[in-house]
Amino acid sequence: MTNNNEYKSFNIDQFYKKYLKGPIIFKNRNALAPSYIPVELPHRDKEIEEIAGKTACALRGDTPPNMLCYGMTGTGKTATIRYVSHKIAQHTKTNVPWWIYINCSIISTPYRILAHIYNTIIGSEKIPPTGLPKDVIFKNLLGLLDYKIKDSICFLVLDEIDMIANGRGGNEILYDLTRLNENLDSCRTSLIGISNKLKFKDSLDPRVISSLGKDHITFPVYNAKELGDILDKRAKIAFNDDVLKEGVISLCAALAAKEHGDARKALQLLRKAGEIAERFQNKNVSREHVNKAQFELERDHTIDYIKGMPLQAQLVLTSIYLLSLYNKNNVIISGDVYEIHSELTNKMPGVRSLTRRRISDYINNLVLAGIITAEKKSMGKYGATKIIKLCDDPSFLGKILESIDKIKEGLNHSPSLIQKNKIRINNNVFRKLN
Repeated sequence: MTNNNEYKSFNIDQFYKKYLKGPIIFKNRNALAPSYIPVELPHRDKEIEEIAGKTACALRGDTPPNMLCYGMTGTGKTATIRYVSHKIAQHTKTNVPWWIYINCSIISTPYRILAHIYNTIIGSEKIPPTGLPKDVIFKNLLGLLDYKIKDSICFLVLDEIDMIANGRGGNEILYDLTRLNENLDSCRTSLIGISNKLKFKDSLDPRVISSLGKDHITFPVYNAKELGDILDKRAKIAFNDDVLKEGVISLCAALAAKEHGDARKALQLLRKAGEIAERFQNKNVSREHVNKAQFELERDHTIDYIKGMPLQAQLVLTSIYLLSLYNKNNVIISGDVYEIHSELTNKMPGVRSLTRRRISDYINNLVLAGIITAEKKSMGKYGATKIIKLCDDPSFLGKILESIDKIKEGLNHSPSLIQKNKIRINNNVFRKLN
């Protein structure tokens, strides 16, 4: 007799055949991608006007000033810069300006930044990822700018510029890039920095601040109505007619508005909802698909957030995870987290233990990220503590932690608090005597 709950293997051939016969949701799904540059950018006229005003002189071969663009994630900073770059190219008859984009969260060292600029101009990887003296690359880059770009303007766009500003050699590379024109004969450069952090310049050398100039453009967050307008225009390009049910766009806009007006999140949510409808062979995208998309994206966000946390924060979370596995009553207090964290760091060379206050700071950060909850509770004469609970399924969290090399080994640790041959007396753990 066959068990109805018996596992059935996934038939990929059948799935693809069914998919190809199903309804076509998208007309151009790339219109919902962050890299897509639309014909118009709603609710960014003021910022476009400011950047256009500062870069217009490039149309006559003159050098635009260096500038900084500030604003929270998803406020259209990069999209606006790319939009303006396309418009400048359309109105330039000769010597069309060059635009080199550098994502500083990925290309974050002075060497790699110079190598990326050089390789982008030359069109191939002539400079290896490591190995050459930086001053040699810099000298070669100066010669290449004059030889290849000649009398034109080269815009260097440093996206997430704060990632290098606070890193090793950050002041030096920014100073070099902002003063390139002093060492060039024909080519001229203009640096455009993009940042989510208004105060990132506080850590910069005064010389760098002076070279960056005082041309600053601030991008405000979008409200729900503005996000709705953006989604409506993109949806007409991305989806086939009559695919979106009523309320889908407004729900995506409302959910993204809660995330500090993040247009990128709104577009991602709408695309994900369409892909879920497509996956289940539905003819329309509904509010239910949006809610499912929100759930899936939050899980994706959790994975990225945990993997991007500092090692010490990951160890604090690992301590909570281990306690949740071994504690049958599922009651985790901040003092226990401190002890398990100390046990883990004692097994890791070069990693120091933290104070209770610092552990508490990391716990608060995990609460703000929505990974755990921590309810403060009075313990009478013993003071106060935090009752901690995981917000997600421990098995899901375990899979994320297993994918982090420095954490993986610690997952096999058995906390002393739960070992049968250990006992706690006055917040100290001792081995039981036979």
